[in-house]
Amino acid sequence: MKLRLLSLFAVLLFTAGVLIQLLFSSGVVWAELEASIYGTQVAAGSLNLNCPLMLSSSESGMVTAAITNILDRSVPPVVIAEISKVGGMQTLSQTLTLAPHETRIVRWSINNSNVIFGRLILVNVIQARYSDLDPHRGFCGILNLNLFNLTGNESLILIFISGILFIVVGGILWARVHAPLDELADQTLKACGGLAGVTTLAALTALPRWWGLTLFLDVFALIMLSVIFTEFLLFPKATRS
Repeated sequence: MKLRLLSLFAVLLFTAGVLIQLLFSSGVVWAELEASIYGTQVAAGSLNLNCPLMLSSSESGMVTAAITNILDRSVPPVVIAEISKVGGMQTLSQTLTLAPHETRIVRWSINNSNVIFGRLILVNVIQARYSDLDPHRGFCGILNLNLFNLTGNESLILIFISGILFIVVGGILWARVHAPLDELADQTLKACGGLAGVTTLAALTALPRWWGLTLFLDVFALIMLSVIFTEFLLFPKATRS
C-alpha cells in the first residue's frame, strides 16, 4: 500500500511538472498568436520589439523598438504603436527625424490598464513607409499573471524551476519505487522521459518567442501524452504482450 501511494505521488509530481511547462508555453503561443492578428495589418518587413514576457498586475513594463534609417539622407518616418486597452485600442503616433544610417530607440509604457482577455497585453508597432524607407511591423504578446504577489520575472523563474523540479523528482521517485524495472516499467520511464524533454524544450523556445516552434512542440507533447496514457495506463497488458 505504501509503495502504491508513493508511485501515485510520483505520477502526480511528474504530471504537475509537465502541465506547468505546457501551460506556460501554450500561454506564450496564445499571446503571440493574438498579437499577430491585433491592430492594423500591413505588408511590411519585420521590426524587432523588446517586450517583457510576463508582468504582474501591480507592475508596469516597457516595450522598445529600434527604428533605423538605412538611407543616405535624413528622413522623418512615422512610428505608430497600437496597444491593447480596456474599452478599446490605444494608438500612439510619433514622427522621428533620423539622420542618415541613424538608429533610435522608441519606448512605450504598459501596465495593468492594457490587459484584455483577462490575461494578455497586446502590442503592434508599425514604422510607416517614407519615400524609399520601407515599412516595418513588429508585435508581441505579454502574459499578465498574479502568482503569490511576485513580479513577472519572479513568476517566470518560479514556473521554470517548479516545472523541472517536479518532473525530475517525480521521475526519480517513480523509478525507485518500481525498481528493478521490468519491460513495461522501462518502456514507461523512457516514454515519460521523452515527453519531459519535449515539454522542457517547448518552454525553452517560448522564452525567445519562437512561437511557431513552440506550437509544434506543444502539439507533439499532447500527442505523446495521449499515447502514453492509452498505451501504459489504460491498456498496459497490450504493451507487455
